[in-house]
Amino acid sequence: MPKNIIIVLFSILMLVACKQKALEPSYLQIDNFVVFTDPLTQGTSSQNLTEAIIYIDDQIAGVYHLPASIPIAISGTHHITVAPAVVENAIASNPRYAYTYLTAFDTTINLVANVGNALKPHVTYRSNVKFKLIEDFENPLPLFGKTIYNTQDTLIRDSLLMDNLEVGHCALFDMVNGALMEYSTRNKYTLPSSSESATFIEINYKSELPLAIGLYIDEPTTIIKTGVVTLNPKDTWSKAYINITNDVSVKPLGTKFSLFVSSLNASGVNKKVFIDNIKIIHFE
Repeated sequence: MPKNIIIVLFSILMLVACKQKALEPSYLQIDNFVVFTDPLTQGTSSQNLTEAIIYIDDQIAGVYHLPASIPIAISGTHHITVAPAVVENAIASNPRYAYTYLTAFDTTINLVANVGNALKPHVTYRSNVKFKLIEDFENPLPLFGKTIYNTQDTLIRDSLLMDNLEVGHCALFDMVNGALMEYSTRNKYTLPSSSESATFIEINYKSELPLAIGLYIDEPTTIIKTGVVTLNPKDTWSKAYINITNDVSVKPLGTKFSLFVSSLNASGVNKKVFIDNIKIIHFE
């Protein structure tokens, strides 16, 4: 074989090898989020932050379900941001919502090919988040009371460890067949009227029945009842992040809002609904 052909082939092989080496990725191994809260002013730290928006040097690199192992086809020192996102209104088909009430996790990493970088992102609520309601059912007088539609006195402050998500109390609605449970907040709240200021409900729940979440809206001459979302039954504790921004902003005459939870037992047998750690939050 002519010498010049050998040199060309060798050069091609070297270029291919270098290209393959350059494309060998490093990895971000991202664990589930941990949320730190002040229990007295921010309530529970329980979370259901299943998604993360990843930024590399402030450029978005994708949205990932956690925990995740993410290949990164770059090397060197880079700024990594892991921002929490939620499944809005507990509807799996919804786009993931950047949950900016919580801080993002920031770090700087030296990325090396074929090397994994383990990240355990921890976040807190931002300082400008306003907590309009925190109900953890630890007070003997719950912030929720039955409405005129409620047909059975079902609210029990349950302290059994087997029933609770955390040590303490939760609300148990023990419903006979045919019962309609509807409880609303005893207080009414002023909420942002502009759609530019998002308002969310956070709620932990475990339920043998569909659980409806909605609002009573006080207008100057009437009270309007509107449903927001119905959560599917869950046999283990879950957490929902419910966006009520549009429900509030489309009622510009609304002056006060109260939150209600509701469930109908038409199953033929007794059923139980558990709820806990309800928050209404928005930015100041």
